[in-house]
Amino acid sequence: MINFSFSKKISFLILIFITFLIPLNLKGMHHERELDKMKIFELYEDWDIAVEASDIDGYVNSLDENVILIPPDGPTITGRDSYRNFLGPVFEVATYKLEQKTPRDIKFYGDFATVEYNIVVYINFLGDEKSVPSEGALQDSVSDSIYFDLLKRQEDGSWKCLIHTWRQIN
Repeated sequence: MINFSFSKKISFLILIFITFLIPLNLKGMHHERELDKMKIFELYEDWDIAVEASDIDGYVNSLDENVILIPPDGPTITGRDSYRNFLGPVFEVATYKLEQKTPRDIKFYGDFATVEYNIVVYINFLGDEKSVPSEGALQDSVSDSIYFDLLKRQEDGSWKCLIHTWRQIN
């Protein structure tokens, strides 16, 4: 039988404890990331529904209060209220249909996540309208774009968009 001194016994117990704790912690971290991914996919599902329903409140609910919109051909818009004002004319003159071309690629950085994806937006102008009066808004009846979002985890554990931008590829 092995004769361990007291300090060796404690060291041995700590080593055994750490050996079993690390895999459990990694499993917990993996589970937490999967839960975060589910929350983010739900955020985008709600966001897409809001776009297709011309629902400004639903859209704005997906945004962090300090959101920054960086349209490729327009001024930067900062803050949820300014973004809401931008959306008014967007939804007044057209309806939108989305076609997701690629899955949303999510990468985590602590309480932030980046999301990249390719979506085609089909714009149906209403009445005699031929353009969206909000400077920086999509204008083409078919817009194929690569989107990049920076999301921020909220205090309640949900995720909201902090920065939204895109690059039109068609």
